[in-house]
Amino acid sequence: MTPRWQRPLLWTAVAVVLAAVFVAYLNPHLALDLATRVWSCF
Repeated sequence: MTPRWQRPLLWTAVAVVLAAVFVAYLNPHLALDLATRVWSCF
């Protein structure tokens, strides 16, 4: 059994991470830089 506070905390952390990713992709320079870095791995 997990404590009652653990599940809401987990969902809050997931929401914060998803919001941070969404805000990061609003900056086109960052999105292009990330795509270039991923592409350079191949």
